[in-house]
Amino acid sequence: MARIGTVEGLRGLFSARTSFLLRPRPDDGTAVVARKIPATARRDDIQGLRAIGVFLVAVYHIWVGRVSGGVDVFFIVSGYLLIGSLGRQAESRHRVDLVDFATRLARRLLPASISVIAIVAISAPFWLPKMRWETVIHQLAASAVYLENWYLAEAAIDYLARDQVGSPLQHYWALSAQVQSLLILAAGLAAFTLIRRRPSRTDILAFLMSVFALSLAYSIYSTATNQTFAYFDTFARIWEFALGGITALLLPKIKLTPMQRTIGGWVGLAAILSCGILLEVSTVFPGYAALWPTLAAAAILVCGDGPPLRFGVARLLGARPLSWLGNISYSLYLWHWPILVFYLTLSYQTSAGVVGGIVVMLVSVLLSYLTTQFVEARFSTPRQEERKLRTVFGTAGALAAIGAVLSIWNTQAGRLMAEERLRIADVEHYPGAAAIKASVVFSSDIPVNPGPMTARWDDADVYRQGCHQSLPGDTLLSCSFGPKDATHVLALVGGSHSVHWLPALQSALGRYPDWRIVTYTKSSCVLSSRPTSEAPEYQRACTRWNERLMARLVTDKPDLVFTTSTRVVDGIEETPVGYREQWQTLAAAGLHIIAVRDTPWFGFDIPECVEINGRFSPKCAVQRDRVLSPVSPTSAVPPDDHLHFLDFTDFFCTGQTCPPVIGNVLVYYDKHHVTATYMRTLSTELRTQLAPFIDGASLAQK
Repeated sequence: MARIGTVEGLRGLFSARTSFLLRPRPDDGTAVVARKIPATARRDDIQGLRAIGVFLVAVYHIWVGRVSGGVDVFFIVSGYLLIGSLGRQAESRHRVDLVDFATRLARRLLPASISVIAIVAISAPFWLPKMRWETVIHQLAASAVYLENWYLAEAAIDYLARDQVGSPLQHYWALSAQVQSLLILAAGLAAFTLIRRRPSRTDILAFLMSVFALSLAYSIYSTATNQTFAYFDTFARIWEFALGGITALLLPKIKLTPMQRTIGGWVGLAAILSCGILLEVSTVFPGYAALWPTLAAAAILVCGDGPPLRFGVARLLGARPLSWLGNISYSLYLWHWPILVFYLTLSYQTSAGVVGGIVVMLVSVLLSYLTTQFVEARFSTPRQEERKLRTVFGTAGALAAIGAVLSIWNTQAGRLMAEERLRIADVEHYPGAAAIKASVVFSSDIPVNPGPMTARWDDADVYRQGCHQSLPGDTLLSCSFGPKDATHVLALVGGSHSVHWLPALQSALGRYPDWRIVTYTKSSCVLSSRPTSEAPEYQRACTRWNERLMARLVTDKPDLVFTTSTRVVDGIEETPVGYREQWQTLAAAGLHIIAVRDTPWFGFDIPECVEINGRFSPKCAVQRDRVLSPVSPTSAVPPDDHLHFLDFTDFFCTGQTCPPVIGNVLVYYDKHHVTATYMRTLSTELRTQLAPFIDGASLAQK
């Protein structure tokens, strides 16, 4: 799953003025005091900084396929403008009006945000495959109430969910994290002001610096231990907003020479532009690495304050084209991602290309301009739009409630349909792997089973029974399948590609009452002595899990250890050294290993391809020689009496291609995991190949 960076999601951030957050109501008794609060003067260079940020985000999403670090830049700008304003309010008024702040914030946020959500909700049934509807419904609800970051944080630690395609609303995670951070900081300032009663600027700075230090420390720790979750974690991001507020409050005390301002501004801009090029933002942020773009943005904000400089960076950032782009940058951020997702879906491409990307950008700019002019502008006046604001709040709440109900209904209905289809499946119409045999005759005019919409739930039982370890976990979880009094044990170990063999093993061993299956599996973690996790931040957990697994296997001594034997590394199928080292250790302990060749990995979502293009489309098949070696890499492994290799490649691929559907059965439920239905149709062949190890007296009696 692609992670989405963002330009700051608040209209307040994308507006040059912040005085609306401090403007007193006509009946507010503090109006006279409020007039003493210095308003933030308009700075065109900040508008230009927003423009650079949104341009980087859009360009990286559309053409580069990664994130740029723009989210961190605009978190700083948001804190600079909004938290800085609240800090001055607390200093001058000796209180913070939370209700007024939240109301005015919502007036700037909701109109454009809800408009885009509504249009996505209306468009999705026409432009997106049915199998994506459930995800969109979930994210409609989460985005409408600004909880999208937590939704994605939970999904991000689910290895299987990481393979799902992008949603047109997943970029709302940054808006959600931003709103939460601003409200938390505002509430903290309000509470601090009540406790301190008449806080000075020094007191407020001390509070913000404390928040900054605590949040940054937590961010560094959480990024090191669970980076995928930390990326979306609000509490790992608050320090960036606090840093922006600190910059704003310290600004009057910072005195720089013109030369220092000139050099500092250009260095800051260069750092922002190079961040996404030099750092893999999606895998190392937030943590200490996020100090790079945030300090760069702070440098531009500091160096741009003061009299204009002839060669200062503010002259570039304040230019009219960048200022215009900055004015529509909030809407441009909202629009560019769903337009890109819809374009890629309708064209069935994985990248937009030069021409397609230009089309996406132009359409996004046009919609952004129209949204800014005809939606955002209508809600800019505080008092006269209160009724409209209540309508927007009501719309958001209703949309979230409807989305939540529909998502629950859709999930339950989908699971029921999947179970029903599995019950009615029969060998005559759905032979699956048996169709490889020339003697099997079947009709191909019936729908595939499982269908593309229900295939997601057609997986192994370990996922539902809670005995499959997640990405960050390192403890051994185990399930047992088969007679409890069975005298022989087959241990199924490894990652999710070991797991998808469980349905076939259950069926194959079903007629052996003296055998049971014990599972030890973990997402993105195979049986290996060396790091193999696809997610670098989880390699340590995988290593610890492997150590515990090996100790358990050597102690329990199962009759057979079933795992995978190959892996595609950098496009080349191989048997990694770490695999062989673990096998040697187990063999030395007297254990027998059954290692099966891995199944093909596709570069696209198979069920979605079948739904869009049909089961017979060549777009949904891959050339065999592109995903598998002509000869299994295990042929180069030295023979060992305790090591036995199985290869079912011919049941997944013909001589030339690896098709998505075999014998009317959908083979994969995502890009590379095999459906339980297809695995069950493979059980007869698996039983045949396992028979020498199960029926043979020499091994079975051991």
